[in-house]
Amino acid sequence: MAFFPYAFEGAVVHHDLGGMIYTAIFLPDELAAELPFDGPRLRATGEVNDVAFAAAWQPSRGRWYMMLSKKLLRDAGLAVGDVAEVRFRIEPTDQVDAHPDIERALDADDALRRAWDALTPGKRRGWTHRVGSAKTAPTRLKRLVELTSALSGGPDPFARRSKA
Repeated sequence: MAFFPYAFEGAVVHHDLGGMIYTAIFLPDELAAELPFDGPRLRATGEVNDVAFAAAWQPSRGRWYMMLSKKLLRDAGLAVGDVAEVRFRIEPTDQVDAHPDIERALDADDALRRAWDALTPGKRRGWTHRVGSAKTAPTRLKRLVELTSALSGGPDPFARRSKA
């Protein structure tokens, strides 16, 4: 077991954010008071019922919650209403562990690496999730090509488009 300085037990709940309903767990207020919430989110790694996670504590209506994916719930044997054991540590907000395929592409091209390093941590995290969540090798390759194209000045599927 890895070292996690923070631990608590909490209920798995549905969290309604006005049209979007997430499965989540809330951080106890007394624990939240100890943590360095100096930004919009607090990155953490840890375990829910001994199943590893990497996520963020996010604010909502004066409290902090973490979304729980279907896979995490399944692997941890949890459902809404169950009590989960959570252990975690805080991670640097700017830290992004890129998918190995992304790292290989960046290692092969200095210009791509510079463009990647210029992205915000959120953009790097988004691309890492997009490439890493592909279920098949062809899809992962397609998404990696999209990334390298965007880093080379091509279209960025994450770019906000004007509604004009």
